Amino acid sequence: VTVKLDSGKALQVNGTLKAKGSSASKITFTKNSSSNWGYILFNDSSTDASYDSSGNYTSGSIMEYCVVEYAGGVSVSNNGAIRMDNAHPFINYCTIQNNSVSGVYAYNLTGTLKITNSTISNNSTSSSGGGVYCSGGTKIISNNTISNNTASYYGGGIYCVGTNTISNNTISNNTASAYGGGGIHCSSGTNTISNNTISNN
Repeated sequence: VTVKLDSGKALQVNGTLKAKGSSASKITFTKNSSSNWGYILFNDSSTDASYDSSGNYTSGSIMEYCVVEYAGGVSVSNNGAIRMDNAHPFINYCTIQNNSVSGVYAYNLTGTLKITNSTISNNSTSSSGGGVYCSGGTKIISNNTISNNTASYYGGGIYCVGTNTISNNTISNNTASAYGGGGIHCSSGTNTISNNTISNN
């Protein structure tokens, strides 16, 4: 499936989005013209992902085997290709690339957000968190490749505030132009960072 969005248009999720492709048949969200489209926004009213006692996804909003590219064609606060306002979808086996904003921008979080097994690359923001920006709640960021992202302020690859587990990722060739944390910037909270390959940031 390919979903093409017109210049400046966005997809807003107030209920449940289940976008589940496969490794051989991905779901692509891309632009419909030469100009970038806006974003995918999971609102506070969207249905959070649920997990069983082993941490396996059971229900709720999910993006799995999706490609999200060429977003960022509008100017809004808390801007990203995939935006989450106190929303916690499951992001798994996705490719988030070539966006003129943060790849993932999650804010006002109060629950658990999982971003796993994904490739987040070649995204650029005039704010913080070129690849991933996450504030609040509990984040599990694992088994991803986060590379070649650029932030004008903090966290070229990842910017996190809150409780964060960042493990088994490859974080490389990211740039934070003004302040710090080319690879990772965690400004406050409780952080467990383990078994990552962090290089050339």
